[in-house]
Amino acid sequence: MRATFTYQIGPNKGERARFDGSVVSVGRASDNDLSFGDHERRVSSHHAQVSRRGDQYVLLDLGSTNGTMVNGRRVVATEIHQDDLIEFGAGGPLVRFAIESDADEQPTASEGLARQTDRSSRTSSAEVVARLKRHNHRSNGALILALVVAMSIGAAAGILASSSLRLRDDDLTFAEVAGLNSGAVVLVRAEFEALDSNGQPTTREARIGSGFVISPNGLIATNRHLIHAWEYDASIISGRTTRLEVIFQGQTRDDAVPAEVYKLPADKDLDVAVLKIDRSGLAAVHGAEDQLERINQGDEVAIIGYPLGLDLLELTRDVRIEPSLATGIVSRVGHDAIQLSLRANRGNSGGPALNRRGEVIGIVTANVGAAPDITLCTPISAALELIKDR
Repeated sequence: MRATFTYQIGPNKGERARFDGSVVSVGRASDNDLSFGDHERRVSSHHAQVSRRGDQYVLLDLGSTNGTMVNGRRVVATEIHQDDLIEFGAGGPLVRFAIESDADEQPTASEGLARQTDRSSRTSSAEVVARLKRHNHRSNGALILALVVAMSIGAAAGILASSSLRLRDDDLTFAEVAGLNSGAVVLVRAEFEALDSNGQPTTREARIGSGFVISPNGLIATNRHLIHAWEYDASIISGRTTRLEVIFQGQTRDDAVPAEVYKLPADKDLDVAVLKIDRSGLAAVHGAEDQLERINQGDEVAIIGYPLGLDLLELTRDVRIEPSLATGIVSRVGHDAIQLSLRANRGNSGGPALNRRGEVIGIVTANVGAAPDITLCTPISAALELIKDR
């Protein structure tokens, strides 16, 4: 009997690490059993520990800086099961856990991830209740065992059973939503020239907004009006983009990455665009809810982005950019737009609107000038439609 961890993203995607011992240490440092290497800065040096107790495994976070997530939920100590997805540090390495015997023939990493994604996306309320009942039958002993392990090594001293042990609650805290997605949200900067009837440049302008990684292979969703601003200004005959770049969380303006337009919809009224950068293995947003019938009036939401863009760095005297979070509720679900009751600002355009499961429901598009607490977002299905045939 052994614990296996299959990489789900990054250059090692599909590779599997197997461990026969009763304890597996996990972290960035080379002396861990499962070492991610010093380049994985979201992973703490000694991040977590997985212990075998009989035929069960318990995962313990060792007080890591960026947390440990199991199936998208931040945990301190928890029992882990076949096909659980474990993320070490928000936006860090993602692995699929499995228990393997000598006679087992494990599915491929892609098959396991597909099964996990399918299972989570189709979980009904009745199934959640049923799982809770099954879990409650065995959870007391497992959680007590996990806490004993925590106290025995001193890493989680003073940590008692708390909201971090909400194993089966679908709703995340807004802090957890941010932890899962902030690393995927980028600042978008576009420069363009306005052209006259002869195709000659008349003025040069720049726009700043937000975007977010929707594919680890370098695809980024944002607003069309950020990168083709001239299409939305009746005073401009035509225009062309002269520079397009993105900046990731924790980077400086000197770390901007060149981008190009990957795909635009045929109709400019659909205010969405997909960009492409020359990078792979990126941390993408946690997931997407593209079914409008599953989005309800009154649902709590958060938006993540870069209000005021680089101007905010000057106001706060920061050098490295970090996204901001604002919260509110869904006030109306329309056919072409989801209306939110929250205040977005210049620079938020193109950022993700997220539900309490950490899934993107839309792309922040505009606020209403006469009613600044009304924000409109384009359903995420519009961006997914652009990349579905890639």
